[in-house]
Amino acid sequence: MFKKIDFKKLNFNDLDRIDAHDVKHDEMRSFYLTFDFLDLIKKWPEIVGHKLAQVTSPLRLKQDTLFIITAHSSYSQELSFLSETIKKEVFKYFPNLKSITKKLAFQTQESFFHRKQTIETAARIDQQQLHPQSPRYKILKLEAEKLFQDVEDQELKASLISLFIQTK
Repeated sequence: MFKKIDFKKLNFNDLDRIDAHDVKHDEMRSFYLTFDFLDLIKKWPEIVGHKLAQVTSPLRLKQDTLFIITAHSSYSQELSFLSETIKKEVFKYFPNLKSITKKLAFQTQESFFHRKQTIETAARIDQQQLHPQSPRYKILKLEAEKLFQDVEDQELKASLISLFIQTK
């Protein structure tokens, strides 16, 4: 699998025994020990821009290829024309990728971005809703009850209180 090469004890006569493939694997192994792919994902909006970051994402780094997932095949095609520009931007933020990454490959998977959008929407809704036991909810409810204390219909009063809490 990986052959560890000790460069300090290397004799020039031993160069014939070392395969270039072994050196490449040794370089890649040391690279993967220091590179954090999550940093690339976090910097992606700065690399391609916020609009493209919503419909693209780096997927994996395999051998000498950086795979990028896109929401539609048209994005894949357009980004393939810009692959050299994207690589330059990636190398600007991650110069150690320059020796490892030779090309970009694009994969289309609409369901990934649909699922991502669904999760983000659900998270936003959860943030907007107040729990009935939260202090903020209780304060808003007391405020609304004071505001609508003259309303006699209990169902209408409950609806108005609910609307008041939701709008705040």
